[in-house]
Amino acid sequence: MMIMTGMTKKQIAAAFAAGAVLLLAGIVATSCTREPPPTARHLVLVTIDTLRADRLGVYGNREVATPHMDRLAEEGAMALDATVHAPLTRPSHVSLFTGLLPSEHGIRDNVSPTLDPEITLLTEVLKAAGFQTAAFISSVVLEAQSGLDRGFDLYSDEFEGADGDDTRFLGQFQKRGDVVTSEAFDWLESNGTTERVFAWIHLYDPHDPYEPPEPYATEYADRLYDGEVAWSDELIGRLDTKLEELGLRDDTLLIVTSDHGEGLGDHGETLHGFFIYQSTLAVPLLFRGPGVVPGARLTVTARTVDLFPTVLDLLGMSTPTDIELSGRSLATALRGTDELTETTSYAETLIPLLHFGWSDLRSLREGRWKYIAAPRPELYDLEKDPTEERNLVNTESSKAEALHAELALVLEKDRAASGSAPGLGEVPLDLLEKLGALGYVGGGGTATDSTGADPKDKIEEFRAASRLLREGLSLFREKDMTGSIERFQQLLGLVDSFEVHYYLGRSLLAAKRYQEAAVHFQRALEYQPGYAAAWEALAECHAATGDARGAIAALQEGQSAIPDDAGLRKREARVWRQLKNLQEARRAYEAAVSLAPADALLRVQLGELLRDMGELGESVRFLREAVAIDPETASYWNSLGTVLGGKGDLVEAVKAFREARRLDESNAQYCYNLGLALLRLGRTEEARRLFQTTLQLSPNFEAARIQLAQLAQMGS
Repeated sequence: MMIMTGMTKKQIAAAFAAGAVLLLAGIVATSCTREPPPTARHLVLVTIDTLRADRLGVYGNREVATPHMDRLAEEGAMALDATVHAPLTRPSHVSLFTGLLPSEHGIRDNVSPTLDPEITLLTEVLKAAGFQTAAFISSVVLEAQSGLDRGFDLYSDEFEGADGDDTRFLGQFQKRGDVVTSEAFDWLESNGTTERVFAWIHLYDPHDPYEPPEPYATEYADRLYDGEVAWSDELIGRLDTKLEELGLRDDTLLIVTSDHGEGLGDHGETLHGFFIYQSTLAVPLLFRGPGVVPGARLTVTARTVDLFPTVLDLLGMSTPTDIELSGRSLATALRGTDELTETTSYAETLIPLLHFGWSDLRSLREGRWKYIAAPRPELYDLEKDPTEERNLVNTESSKAEALHAELALVLEKDRAASGSAPGLGEVPLDLLEKLGALGYVGGGGTATDSTGADPKDKIEEFRAASRLLREGLSLFREKDMTGSIERFQQLLGLVDSFEVHYYLGRSLLAAKRYQEAAVHFQRALEYQPGYAAAWEALAECHAATGDARGAIAALQEGQSAIPDDAGLRKREARVWRQLKNLQEARRAYEAAVSLAPADALLRVQLGELLRDMGELGESVRFLREAVAIDPETASYWNSLGTVLGGKGDLVEAVKAFREARRLDESNAQYCYNLGLALLRLGRTEEARRLFQTTLQLSPNFEAARIQLAQLAQMGS
C-alpha cells in the first residue's frame, strides 16, 4: 500500500491530541515557559536528499518504519507543513545556506556555475563566531564546485569508489549513507570537545537509483524508495546514539530536513525537478535541542529560507546586520513564546525552460491556497485537496487572480535581478557527465527559445529524454560509442540542447568521426559559447584531420568568447609548438600564465619552451615559480635542474635534482641527472654510486652504463 499526501495539517495535528497537545495560533506545544530559554552549543544539520514528508510516521505514514525520526519529532518539534523553493538538490541547499530564494542567489539548476562568493553562507557566520565546521557530502551535485564549501574547515566530497565497487558508474559520484555518517562520527569524536561544532551531514540514499541495503531491500522489495527511507531512518538513529555516546546530545541542536521530495508517479512525474506539486516540494522538518519545546508543532508554513535565521536564533546568535535574508526566524514559535502568522511561499522549476525550451513553472502559496503559473494555470486548495487533483482556477477565479498578481510582482523582481538564464561556462566537464548519469539533462534553451509548451503536456518526453541521457553517458563511459551515439541521436529528436550536441560530439570524436563531431560541437557552442571544453573539443576535431590552422582559429574564437580562460591559450600554445612556431607558442603560453597565477604546470611548460628557444635565464625564472607554487612534484624540480645544469649553474642544479630524487627515489632519470651534475662538479665517487643506483632502478639505462665504463677507464 502506498501512502501519499492524503493527510492534511489538521489531521496530522489531531493525531497528537491524545497527548494533551495545546493548539496555539502558530504552534502546538505541550508546555510553555516565560523564562529565557537555553540556547544550543552545537549544531548538527542532516539533509536527507529526495525525502517526501509523507513517508514518515510522524507525518501520517503507516507503511514505512521511521521510528528514529518519529522519536525526534516527539522529543523536539516539527513543522506540519514545510516546503522548499525548488525541487532540485543544489538550488534548494543553496537557499537553505543563504536564506535567499533561487532568483536572489542565482542558482536555478543542478548544472550551475559556482555560487557568487559575495553571498554570505550560514557556515561563514558560524565559522566567524568560533565554530569548528565540517560537511559530509554524499552527492557530486553538492561538491565544492557548488560554492557551498565556504566556511567549512572540512568539506568531505570525495566519491570515487566510495561504495567499494569501482565498476559502477554511479558509485563514482555518490556515497552510501553509512559511509557518510561514519566519516561524520570520526570527525565528531575528534572535535566534540571543541567549544562549538557544526556538522552538516548530507544523505543521498532516497535518490534514484533506489538500492537500499538488507534487510530493507527484502522487506521493501516492491517499493524500494520506501526501503531507502527506512534505511535513512536507521542512520538517523545511529547519529542520535553517537551524539549520546559523545556526550553531545543534550547540548546539540539537531535538525533533520530534506531538499525536495520525489514524484513516484504523482502527476506522471517519476522523479523530481520537472513539476512543482507538493509531492516534490513538501519535506519533513524536525528540530530537537536546547530551547525547543518538546512536542511543539508548527502549523504555519515553514520555508527553506527560514532555516538560516532560525538556526542563529536557537544558537543564541543574531543575524549579521549587513545580511538581507528572505526568510524569517521560527525560533519564537519553536520555543512556545510567540505566535506566527501565515506568510507566502514561492517555488519554481526552470528545468522545462532551461533544458527543453518549454515553459517554466512558478508557484505562490498563501496558506491553504497554491497558485501555479503555467500556460494553463492551476489553483489548488491544499486543505481539501492535498494531492492537487482538482484545479480551481476557474471556480475560484478571484483567488487565482489575486495570487497571480502577487506572483507577478515576484517575477518582475526576478527579471530585474537575473537578466539572463544561467550558463555553463564554469561547470567542470566531469561534473556535467556525472549529473547527466543521474538523469539531469542540462544546458538547453533559454527564455528566448521557449516554445511556451506546458510541461503538463511534455512529461512523457521529459522522462524519455532523462532515460536516454543516462543510458548514453553510461555507454560512453563503457566505451560503447556505437550505443552511445545511437542514444544521443535519439535524444536529439526530443531535445535540441547544449548537452545533447556536446555529448553526441564527444561520442563521435571518440569514434574518430571527426567531421560529424565538429558539427555538433559547433551547435553546442551556439547554445553555450562560454563553455571552454567545447571549444577545445572542436579544435581537436580540426587537429585530428590535419587542419592545425583550423584548430588555432577555433581556440582563438573561444578566447574571444571567454577572455579569461587560460586553458584555451595553453591548448593554442601546444598547437603552435606542433607547427614549430615557437614565438607564437611563447605568446600563447605567456597569455595563459597571466590568467593562471597558481598554475604550476603551465609555468613548467613555458619554462621548457623557453629552454628549447635557448632563453635559459627566463626558463629558470618560470621553473622556479612552478616549484614555489607546487614544491611536491618531482618532475618540476627535475626540469629546473636540467635547465640550471645547461646554464652552467651546477651547484643549484644539484639542489634541484636532489629535491626531485627526494620526492621520487624510484625514478632512474632523476638519479642519473643528479649523478651527472655531481660528476661535472668533480665529485666522482658520489656520481659513481648514483650511476650504479640508476642501473639498479633501470637495468637498461644505457647512459648510466656508459658513464660507469668511462669512470672505470679513468680509474685504471
